[in-house]
Amino acid sequence: MNSLVNDISNPDILVSVLLRRAKDLATKLNQSDFLAWLDKELNGYPKGGKYPDYRKLSGQVKFWNPYLGWCPVIFQSTKVEEQISKRYGRQSVVEIEGLLKANNHEFEMPYPADVANQIMTGAYLQTKVSLMISRTSLIGILNSVRNALQNWILDIQKKGIKLEDDEFSDSDQEKAKTVEPKYHIENIEKFQGNVGEGSSYQNPGIVIPKENFWTKFFWYVLVALGVVVIGNVISGLILKYWDKLILISSQIVHKLLTLYH
Repeated sequence: MNSLVNDISNPDILVSVLLRRAKDLATKLNQSDFLAWLDKELNGYPKGGKYPDYRKLSGQVKFWNPYLGWCPVIFQSTKVEEQISKRYGRQSVVEIEGLLKANNHEFEMPYPADVANQIMTGAYLQTKVSLMISRTSLIGILNSVRNALQNWILDIQKKGIKLEDDEFSDSDQEKAKTVEPKYHIENIEKFQGNVGEGSSYQNPGIVIPKENFWTKFFWYVLVALGVVVIGNVISGLILKYWDKLILISSQIVHKLLTLYH
């Protein structure tokens, strides 16, 4: 486990790998509280729970305009803007690392439909609304987790616990219990004021790659072309077999009239 101390400072080693190794050490030291934190970082945080302060993300609120792409939302109240432009990300470290592999400079956190509708109250369209998060914000989460692991390891060493041991004594486990985390846990935020007044929502906290306007435009055009092509094919078939369709229809009508009489 001594190598874990050096590996935490190595930016080439994934944080998710460090978490799994730290989980093995925390299990041997019987650190239940720290294990609970490790599991949340590895598996993601539950909806409506409490989050470490380093998982609060700030960004710019934007709405999707089908003609112009993403446009910033202009708020009349600075207080409301500050509340809405800060959200907690609850995805696992593994998922965050996966998002960062895409090399996107910006990511989005979609708001629930009811909140999006409130944000767009008075607008001419009801559309998708998301909080745009920078790449550095997601990297900041990983760095904070790495720092928390480093502080934990250093505190373990200060207690005189030798990390190279494969097994730890009852005395070592008792010493480890006195090591407390260096991050602050906060409750999930609530929206109040002009937007969502008197109500709150469960922040999904899901980060996804930002949708590109031209990518969407391409699919719109592709679908439109598909509709046109299919329409032309159907029209061609109808024109080609029009006489036969009329004949068959006439025969069916004639038989129905015969049966009726």
